[in-house]
Amino acid sequence: MIDPAEKSTEVPSHAVEAGNCEVAPGVLLDSRLGIFHRQERWLAVSDLHFGYEVSRRRDGGLWPLWGMETIEARLRAMVEEWAPEQLILVGDIVDSSAAPGEAITWLASLSDLCPEVILIEGNHDRGEVKRHFEFVPWYRKGEFFFHHGHRDRLDAGAGESAVGIEVTGHFHPSVRFNDGAGTSLKLPALTREVFVKEGRELWRLPAFSPWAGGHPAKPTGSKSSFSQWACGGKRIFEVVEK
Repeated sequence: MIDPAEKSTEVPSHAVEAGNCEVAPGVLLDSRLGIFHRQERWLAVSDLHFGYEVSRRRDGGLWPLWGMETIEARLRAMVEEWAPEQLILVGDIVDSSAAPGEAITWLASLSDLCPEVILIEGNHDRGEVKRHFEFVPWYRKGEFFFHHGHRDRLDAGAGESAVGIEVTGHFHPSVRFNDGAGTSLKLPALTREVFVKEGRELWRLPAFSPWAGGHPAKPTGSKSSFSQWACGGKRIFEVVEK
């Protein structure tokens, strides 16, 4: 997460229009920080950290209260546009036990947006919401295996070793662009790492939270191919390392 001094206190616009690009056959990255599968009709987002600013206020910080509104509006716009059959929230859906009433109301409203909502448990998911909703440690859909990423993939999969495409959050991947004159811009990113010999892939989703600062993304293996896409407003930039 980032320092509040790095964020404007003005509520950002919730643009319905957004850019998207195909990052794998049939899978689109939405610049609003989610991925959508055309054939299987699921939409996945991670690290929403709903209630983050309330957590910081509880600790004495003077944080503006627009983060939850931003999350609700942006997610609603994505669901209304793509009309998924499943909405998969890949962990850290809420930020600890802060804002329990608001979080419960928001999560309950998701059933009106999508026929099926999958809540995957992250390391920040705790408090009242865990007593009101069913959270799962992982979820499999076809060749895709979703878990938050704060635990080893075999532990998260209850001992399942056959993993095709592993989709996680937790890391908050980002890309920083520099102009060489001291100005820089950091954008959330999606990463895709392919382990050809092992027959598996590792995808890391961008953090959906407007408060997420992000971390530089690097390959986890020396014998893998690595791709990443930075999400900036209504545009997506594929980042090619030279």
